[in-house]
Amino acid sequence: MNRAQTSPFWKLWGWPIVLGVFSATGLFTALVSDAWGDVWSWIGLGVPVAVIAWFAWR
Repeated sequence: MNRAQTSPFWKLWGWPIVLGVFSATGLFTALVSDAWGDVWSWIGLGVPVAVIAWFAWR
């Protein structure tokens, strides 16, 4: 599917859904896992915060 055929739904909600999935998996992994889960929880929770900070700074 090329960009010209992208539905308005995905244009509007694509990135918020991705950031929500990162946050949800990061939180869930932080609660139930250890070792590799600690790494994923930092990534999963850090990416949305970094994106928010980036756009807040601009």
